[in-house]
Amino acid sequence: MARLFIGNFDFEHRLAQPARQISSKLQRINAELATSWLAIAEDGDFLWTPQPIESSFFDQSILNGLPRVNPVVSFDDVPRGVECLPWGWTDDLRRLCDIRGWRRNDSPHAAVRAGNSRRFSASLEREWNVGLDGASEIANVTEFAERLKTLGPATRWVVKAEFGMSGRERILGCGEPTPADSNWVAKRIAADGVVFFEPWVERLDEVGLQIEVPQTGRPQLIGLVPMLVDERGQYAGSWFAYPNLDASSWKRAVEVALDAAQRLQELGYFGPLGIDAMRYRETDGTIRLRPLQDVNARWTMGRLSLGWRRQLALGETHGCWQHTSRGAISPVESSFTRVVSTSANCVGGILSHHTSCVLVR
Repeated sequence: MARLFIGNFDFEHRLAQPARQISSKLQRINAELATSWLAIAEDGDFLWTPQPIESSFFDQSILNGLPRVNPVVSFDDVPRGVECLPWGWTDDLRRLCDIRGWRRNDSPHAAVRAGNSRRFSASLEREWNVGLDGASEIANVTEFAERLKTLGPATRWVVKAEFGMSGRERILGCGEPTPADSNWVAKRIAADGVVFFEPWVERLDEVGLQIEVPQTGRPQLIGLVPMLVDERGQYAGSWFAYPNLDASSWKRAVEVALDAAQRLQELGYFGPLGIDAMRYRETDGTIRLRPLQDVNARWTMGRLSLGWRRQLALGETHGCWQHTSRGAISPVESSFTRVVSTSANCVGGILSHHTSCVLVR
């Protein structure tokens, strides 16, 4: 059965405010990342591209060994009976499936919303005592200001909204907040009732724990994916083949992640689940683990990256899916022997802001 891949990468924004007008920046991101589904697509699948993509990109993709998909800009070109696979399930997509006659296999909205909410992950961190020391929920601007008064002038911090992704919907600061910081916090509290304060810590490394949650039976770990993260903590790529990974360092994180998956399953969630875990160094040099850095009850780039393993040729043991601003050069890129572009150079006639590629050796 053919599948329709819909990259609604503004998913968390839709969860937070379903009626909110999506910014032109987010619309551009949806268009630029649409081809990410090529990692797991098969011949004959349909790929929604919000903006037209030059046919030469798909011709070259086929020459690179990628699937022969059917790119569609209009949903009128998608037949009834296909299975819809979105980045994340929202009510507007459920309605679209029902109107168009597409098959859907989705979790209840309440379970999806809970699984992507920081309230859920923060509550588990408190219950299981696996969070960051000094992290707290903040319910008003006064509380935010008072919290920062307890910190030194050179202390870095981050505040996150209830719903966010890839380092977005958050602010970074140092010492006292600026008026812009306070305004951001006030707006997010007005919308969601809460924001989440965390001390900034010295990150050592992060992995994406890729889990499949069935409707019945135990959740299963299907992949441990080391992540590329920039100096601001924003996602920049995933290793889908990394022989040097010390899995024993993440054993506790896997245990906690599977327990979190079980809790989500009890709420009614099933499907792909990505949980980011981080190892960090305390000021006294102690190395600690944060197993629930982020919980995403949806598809993730780390989960998609596992599909690129089919690109590995005989003898190739390392594979990385890198996402950068166009023109940026990765410090590890020169160590790879083969590069396969996975992003279109032109979306809707406009040069994309970002690029992604598979690097193998």
